Amino acid sequence: MRKLTLAAIQTGEHGLDKRFDVLSKEFAPDIDLIMQKHVIPRLDRHINLLQQINHTGTALALTTEDICGLSWFLLADNHFFNELTSRSTQAVEERFSTLAKSTGMYIAACYFKRCGNHNFNVTSIFAPSGQIVGEYRKTHVPPNEMWHIADGDMLNVIELDFGRVGVLICYDMMFPEAASVLAQEGAEIILHPTGGYGWYDAIGEATLKTRANDNSVYLLTAKNYVYNGAGKSSIIDPWGHVLVDAGFYSDVIVSKEIDLDIPKVQPDWHYQSQMSGISNIKQRYQEERRPELYANLVEPAKRLRIPDEAERAILIKKVRKGEARW
Repeated sequence: MRKLTLAAIQTGEHGLDKRFDVLSKEFAPDIDLIMQKHVIPRLDRHINLLQQINHTGTALALTTEDICGLSWFLLADNHFFNELTSRSTQAVEERFSTLAKSTGMYIAACYFKRCGNHNFNVTSIFAPSGQIVGEYRKTHVPPNEMWHIADGDMLNVIELDFGRVGVLICYDMMFPEAASVLAQEGAEIILHPTGGYGWYDAIGEATLKTRANDNSVYLLTAKNYVYNGAGKSSIIDPWGHVLVDAGFYSDVIVSKEIDLDIPKVQPDWHYQSQMSGISNIKQRYQEERRPELYANLVEPAKRLRIPDEAERAILIKKVRKGEARW
């Protein structure tokens, strides 16, 4: 049996110094100061929580989305944001490599990363060796990130010592096809670092439970306890049952032992099992799918147009005047 313990953290509100508010008259675009007073304290808060986890029994721990707090700077100009992302990427990867080695856990950390000429919203998985053994780039980038964040082009499954994991970051979870692709590719656990919790608060947990149940996967979610509305870090089993959640508490950890070898089966007496001869629901789903009917799902979509620099400047002025909201 493949028994292992999963863990996710739930951080509280960090607050924002007016010097680091792009829309404030007091904004100071000093990257050294922002790293020292904004980015590093946020990283330390996540690391302190991760260090409190029972490292002996935990195989994999997950952070929330955007652990450096760079979302606050999405209205900044390109050069500034690119440089800040480069600096914070280095800080994350140095610290989390050391943390993974010291704890002996796999740690999945979500942050904005500078790769070549583009920024991505990524989740990197740091192995107990300290090496990054897998990386996922957010594929469904919402409008508020589009100014600076490129979208990834792959829904990849990552092979770890204990099993196969996939990642969906925040907005990715709103697209059921993404979770289905990961399950089809063999993911047994889907990691979900997030700032939001669904199209609106009440539907958030229902969405996560449905994704887990439909795809017969474990779902590990790590969320700030408030950000874009309510939400809870949690672990959900392949039936859609919430095994544990963090409630609305600040700076807490959720963890649970699971067994990846326990099959999702209906009782032998269930009429579907009797008629099909198959009690394993995941197996039945694979054999009963009708992909020939789903062709329109893969038709190219019309992509949202990203405002140009001039349009961005106009929007920012409106926000500063209180004529629009960010």
